Amino acid sequence: MGRIFEHAEPYLDQLGPGRFIEIGTSRNGDDGSTRILAEWAKKYSHSGWLTTVDIDPKNCELVRSWNLDKVEIVNKSGEDYLKNDFPFHTDLISLLYLDNFDWDWHPDRTEDFVRDQQERYTELGYTMNNVNSQQAHLAQAVQAIRGLAPVSLVVCDDTWYNKWWGQYCGKSGAVVPFLLGHGFEVLYTEEQPVYGTILSRGIKWH
Repeated sequence: MGRIFEHAEPYLDQLGPGRFIEIGTSRNGDDGSTRILAEWAKKYSHSGWLTTVDIDPKNCELVRSWNLDKVEIVNKSGEDYLKNDFPFHTDLISLLYLDNFDWDWHPDRTEDFVRDQQERYTELGYTMNNVNSQQAHLAQAVQAIRGLAPVSLVVCDDTWYNKWWGQYCGKSGAVVPFLLGHGFEVLYTEEQPVYGTILSRGIKWH
């Protein structure tokens, strides 16, 4: 719903060696994250490369058409990529942006644009609902934790702290407590209008 990743920029100069990984590639009319992360990777990542991963070949084709410099585009689920393709034996992850398996904001009265997304997921062989969204994000975090750098950031889109229930909700609602149990801290969280949470390890707060 917002551009939570922008709130990570002030901390990028503290990152050490490691790759920038985006799970959930840009699509038409979204927040434009892939372009911005690609520029950040060139400036702040030691390799200069961004890897962006998406299950939808249409999104991958769109980003390929942009001919962005130093961007690796992978058409897979994030958990599949991290489990089978990321070179954990040689590399670390310094920035992980989780912005994939989408969220139904009102399951009791699903909005038309969400129904369109659900139909697309069905075409791709997935069932888009909120339990599956949280399951996919947690699976990605479980794989990524093996290679998250000592100084690293995890940016969680559509994830916020619900003060009434005292818990994190949204796509990465299960990811936040998992990372807290692995030495991360919540650097930033906001509900409206950003709907996002950033976790950090080894980062000095400004």
